[in-house]
Amino acid sequence: MQQTALGALCAEVIRTRQPLLLGPESLATFPDRSGAITDSNVVYWLVVPLNSHTGIIGALILKGSPDGARYTRKDKELVQFVSAQVATAIERKQLHARLKHMAQYDGLTGLPNRALLYDRLIMALGRTRREQGQMSVLYLDLNNFKQVNDSLGHAAGDELLQEVADRLKRCLRGLDTVARMGGDEFVVLLENIQMPEHASNIANKIRSAISQPIKIRGRSLCILPSIGIALYPRHGDEAQQLLRHADEAMYFEKKNSDSGLAKGVYNSVRTKSAS
Repeated sequence: MQQTALGALCAEVIRTRQPLLLGPESLATFPDRSGAITDSNVVYWLVVPLNSHTGIIGALILKGSPDGARYTRKDKELVQFVSAQVATAIERKQLHARLKHMAQYDGLTGLPNRALLYDRLIMALGRTRREQGQMSVLYLDLNNFKQVNDSLGHAAGDELLQEVADRLKRCLRGLDTVARMGGDEFVVLLENIQMPEHASNIANKIRSAISQPIKIRGRSLCILPSIGIALYPRHGDEAQQLLRHADEAMYFEKKNSDSGLAKGVYNSVRTKSAS
């Protein structure tokens, strides 16, 4: 019942944008349809909106019992001053969280960016060394992605990258990380693998998932990735070593694959006009 009372008071303050100073007399006339406020053991309420630069973000509530002191207008003025400081602090905290998110995540796909990936890779290497385990880094590039941008436009290319990001996430475990390095390049961090074949299996799973047709703007696109694999500790014991090896292995696959299906094809399989 107390929660319902708080909700009713907050709703009224947010609606009117004005503070509330309620005592036994004014409670009787307060428009509380649920009756939760008048039925509660609290007889004194002081509710002040939290005003920020973007609007009201909540309310600051003080409540008093029947044997407590009655709130006065001076109390209201003091609480209004305090609420302004609280709202500013909350707004700054929210801004800091947004800036931190922007610094660590890719704005298009929502995936971790290069900086956050590197931090996670360093931490994963530390854990893997202590546990004497194994881990892997996959470096992925979309073949012929430029043709999508050139023929369908950058907006279509962005849609393609977003779909690829979603498919990558669905291929991985909760403890794995997939990051966008920039452009059409992605990196997958596979921590705590049992054997090297696990990384190869995940790479094949990714190839299969991404190669499925992607419908964008009336077309069904087929695009394949080139994937390079680096294993810890076989291919290095430092972050840059593993990233470099995986990157080189990815370009080796791209260079030496066939010009057809193995290389990856951008293909307009179906258009609205053809269907």
